[in-house]
Amino acid sequence: MAFIAGKYIPVIVPFIRADTTGVGALLAAAIVSVPELGTSSAAGQLTALYTPSQSGAVGFESGGSAGAHVAAGLSAKVLVSAGFGSDGRAAAINAIARGTGELSATVVPHSDAVSAFYGTATMIGVLVLPPVSVSAPLTGGGTLTATAVPGFRPSGMNKSGTQPGPNTQNAWVQLINWTADTANYPGSTVDTDALVSQGARAAATITGSAGWTNGMYSNAIAVRLKKNGTIIATGTSANPATASATVAVAQGDRITIEVTDTSQWPAFSTATINAANTFLRIT
Repeated sequence: MAFIAGKYIPVIVPFIRADTTGVGALLAAAIVSVPELGTSSAAGQLTALYTPSQSGAVGFESGGSAGAHVAAGLSAKVLVSAGFGSDGRAAAINAIARGTGELSATVVPHSDAVSAFYGTATMIGVLVLPPVSVSAPLTGGGTLTATAVPGFRPSGMNKSGTQPGPNTQNAWVQLINWTADTANYPGSTVDTDALVSQGARAAATITGSAGWTNGMYSNAIAVRLKKNGTIIATGTSANPATASATVAVAQGDRITIEVTDTSQWPAFSTATINAANTFLRIT
């Protein structure tokens, strides 16, 4: 301790310690690598092992606070109290993080639904004639109606008596005078020299035949078949002359048969169509 005499007291400037922080940037050192070309003189297969990598930009951040402290001696007096503070952030720009890894996934097959398969069908009842008689008591008032759809049954008809053949070359003449062949084909009917179909069939066989005898000269008789007036088959000259076709028929279709003379003599020598071997059938 020193004693100074006199009327002046010296002013001792207090010493102050201050800690400060500053704002700056985080530097990242980048190491550049350059591949060097090489020359290979060996013969063989060149293979290279490579590992795929994915690059992404990430940010580096830091946070903190700065303060200032004042220190003085025992005889010093702090005249001004002031606070010191600062904010700063260190950042790295274009920093690259690299990593190598393997992406894998586990596949678990499963089914969360059960398929349902089903079908529908429509059944049609077909009444085959002749029907079976059924007796059932009915009560009540009104009119009972029912529509019966007959099933297909074969039909046939035979020629009755003789008939003159065509008297003009290549002219067609319909054969007439027929009798239903109910003995071999029950239910057969003839309507105006036409055989009537009993029911429907998608592929029915229609067969016609005509037996004949020559006139004074040789004749050449051929036949053709018609369904509802439309030609469905034409045969060649023969004795008996025949023709056949496989077509769809419906209930009530009318089948007829016609003959022609392809010889040069019908005007002078007319053939005779006989009942023998002359028929028409739907099977």
